[in-house]
Amino acid sequence: MNPIQRVGVVNWDCALPSTTFFGGYATKSLGEPKFRDRTPYYALDLDGGKIDFPERTQEAYDREMQYAIDAGIDYFAYCWYDRVPHQDHVDTSAAITVDAHVCELVGARMRHLQSPLRDALHLCAILINNHPYRDEELQDLAETMKEKCYEKIQGRPLAFFYTAPWDDVQGRLRTFCREAGVPAPFFVLMTPDAPPPPGTDIDALSAYACPVHTGTYRGLSQECLKANALRASGTFPSIPLFVTGWDPAPRIAHPVPWCAYSTDPCAPKATPDQLLEAAKSLKDWMQENPGASRLQHVLAFAWNEFEEGAWICPTKDSPTGLNRERLDAFQKVTELWRQTP
Repeated sequence: MNPIQRVGVVNWDCALPSTTFFGGYATKSLGEPKFRDRTPYYALDLDGGKIDFPERTQEAYDREMQYAIDAGIDYFAYCWYDRVPHQDHVDTSAAITVDAHVCELVGARMRHLQSPLRDALHLCAILINNHPYRDEELQDLAETMKEKCYEKIQGRPLAFFYTAPWDDVQGRLRTFCREAGVPAPFFVLMTPDAPPPPGTDIDALSAYACPVHTGTYRGLSQECLKANALRASGTFPSIPLFVTGWDPAPRIAHPVPWCAYSTDPCAPKATPDQLLEAAKSLKDWMQENPGASRLQHVLAFAWNEFEEGAWICPTKDSPTGLNRERLDAFQKVTELWRQTP
């Protein structure tokens, strides 16, 4: 049996207009000419070498979804936030209160849910450990889980948790799903570390990224395989991670208030052949470890982490304004994964 049946991709969309909190940082980070090869195709070129991002229309986002479908992606895993700004839990003494602005990051998933392509490209939630979800948002998520477009595992709606603690949100979401007549979610803990002890109230393990500084993409992909093996060494099944890159140079040059990065050498952008080689290594490992990969899912990092050096979405550094190299390379990756051994 083919070890890979479903391919999910992390989607964290902060390519927003510069007038927004997150867009202000993203346009500054990616504005330097040396980072133009990772600027998304829909960016606007301004005078003085600066860039901006438009407020994308539904039609524009449908185009982006079609690119993902063409590449063989089955679902986007969206970092899921409340749609209403939070003020009641933020550190008011801090100079910058990031949590007051995370409601900006829901636009992509909302357009996804409104798209006529949503049943061709599914979606699911990545719930963030330090985000105090309102009951209303979790109730809405439970209703969304009823939809055909919401990704399921074994008939249960898939929900990732970005590290611990997750108990409070997990318990409330279980209750709201039960009240809405939704099967209990299939909870997957994203962790870079060793598996938690047996009896932990989750269903499987995965990871969001592989932020390892190796200096080469091959070294990065090998470290990612080691981390997959570590997560699979316990009693839990896993959704192995496939990493397309790690190089947060734009954010090292232009720091952001929600994350800090090591300045150790990172992997240069992977070539299409290197991505295919790493994809084959992951498939081979999954075939050799059927117990660890019995869910037959893979999660890739990432569709649009342009600032962190991991993207599949087309960029604009070409004479036509649409560089499909990474997209076309990932299409070959998914074709390889689906080939009968």
